[in-house]
Amino acid sequence: MPSNVDLKAFSHLLDDLYIGASEHDKWQTFLSHIKELLQLQFASLVLRQPTPNDPGLLFNSGASDELTILDSADNDYTSEFFAQDPLINLPLNQVVTLSDIMTQDELRKSEYYKLFLKPMGIEQIAGIDWLASNGSRVSIRFTRDDVEKPFTAEDQELLELLIPHLEHAVSFSLEKQQLMSERQVYAQFISKRSIGIVTLDKQGEIVQLNNTAEQYINKEDGLIRSRNQLLTTSNALNDNLKGFITDALEAKRNKQRIPINALSVPRSSGEMDYQLVIKPIPSDRHIESESAPCLMIFLQDPEKNLEISVRLLMNLYQLTLSEATIAILLSEGNTMDDVAEELDVKKNTVRAHLRSIFAKTGVTQQSMLVSLVLTSLASSS
Repeated sequence: MPSNVDLKAFSHLLDDLYIGASEHDKWQTFLSHIKELLQLQFASLVLRQPTPNDPGLLFNSGASDELTILDSADNDYTSEFFAQDPLINLPLNQVVTLSDIMTQDELRKSEYYKLFLKPMGIEQIAGIDWLASNGSRVSIRFTRDDVEKPFTAEDQELLELLIPHLEHAVSFSLEKQQLMSERQVYAQFISKRSIGIVTLDKQGEIVQLNNTAEQYINKEDGLIRSRNQLLTTSNALNDNLKGFITDALEAKRNKQRIPINALSVPRSSGEMDYQLVIKPIPSDRHIESESAPCLMIFLQDPEKNLEISVRLLMNLYQLTLSEATIAILLSEGNTMDDVAEELDVKKNTVRAHLRSIFAKTGVTQQSMLVSLVLTSLASSS
């Protein structure tokens, strides 16, 4: 390795690499660090290769300022010169330099050098390509100007040591981002259905609440949070709730079949009881931390109406705007008279629309229509 890179410096570099995707300005600390260690002009990470329909995703650290190019074709490299780059589609998991591919004379005669490299003062390039866990090609490039010496065997040794770490760090970040995106979709789905989620650890203490659960608990209308535990305002019910939680935790600890228990919680406001369901979270005991989530408590307010998308209901069943609106109003518990008054139309008009809705959806009764609307994907948009 280069003389200025000892084990401590290499460890710091790896630390910067593994936290790169979590930074506000992603990968910049790592790219800046390696630029400094190897006395580079630029260090660039290409997570998505440019194509005719996609400008690509390039993170770049260079010269006097740091630059991150995100989904933008407003730069010469992605818009014009990527296709001419001799260092594309390199052999995987190898350090390749520009001098491995062409001589200095050949390089300086090329249009790529004259139009792109020379104006930017780039004389030497080293690169590595690898495949992420999702199969996409990822690249990293290192450049030097004519003042710096060519890439040495020691430089290439350091880059070779980085290869498995680059693979793992980038793959982990992509997988994490995918999981976060999926989690966000699931959270939105749950939120639309007004379901609160309380996550508990192995001590039965609250680890996390979703927004809906926070809203329910903050009302202190039957449910409260005390000493980081979920409780009801009824001492008798608290014994039941604590018993259900303890039973579930013990069954999980002893690898027994875990019961799924439910509880109805009266509210001092007189509104309909909250509904609670306690379910275990699948986990691997061999990698489980002290505060790992163990149980989920689902909270439902029966009086909360689902947010149903008129547009999606129209698309799903080829309904008109009036028909979809009537279907939603009926699913919210309104009577025919209520719907007519809400829409300022005659009751016979509502009946005529309802017959058309029955024909399009295939149901024959109003109760069936309500069930269809409430369980359709229009209620989870």
